Amino acid sequence: MRPDPRLSRRGAVATLAALLGAALAGCASLGPRNLTLSHADLQTLIERQFPRERRVLEVVDLSLVRPVVRMLPERNRIATELELSAVERLSGRSLGGRLALDHGLRYEPSDATVRLAQVKVSALTLDVGGTPLSAQAARLGGALAERMLDDFVIYRVNDERREALKRAGLERADFVVTARGIELRFVEGR
Repeated sequence: MRPDPRLSRRGAVATLAALLGAALAGCASLGPRNLTLSHADLQTLIERQFPRERRVLEVVDLSLVRPVVRMLPERNRIATELELSAVERLSGRSLGGRLALDHGLRYEPSDATVRLAQVKVSALTLDVGGTPLSAQAARLGGALAERMLDDFVIYRVNDERREALKRAGLERADFVVTARGIELRFVEGR
């Protein structure tokens, strides 16, 4: 009796799949794994997080919209510019302006998220009925914006990938900003 060729083909495929899985698992302990996000990918990830609204000091409702992302590879940072609007709750007076900041990124292994890090406001312009905001108020607003956006989650790794990273022992990630986007380099835990 001759063996059924379909059964031997299935067996060969199953064996090949098992060998490939074992080889990939073995490779997982060899060093860094890279994930590249283009400028457009990063722009899309950040845009998904906006509009962002927050009440500040219980007296101002702040809204951030329309982020525009630019790469700063020479400093390994990312620049983001946002439109800003604020409504003073007591008087109803509204302000409009722009917020420019630059930041790094960091990977948080405890919840598998990518977050803004070391946020620095480079410019904050607010217009109060045709009158620019005072320098002191702009500094205070910049400090509040840095606090609001530092550690801000822009991406969460799905559960399946999170488990795969965990199984591979990849617990840390470093970011490299290039002119074309960012490279996320996962490395083994120390």
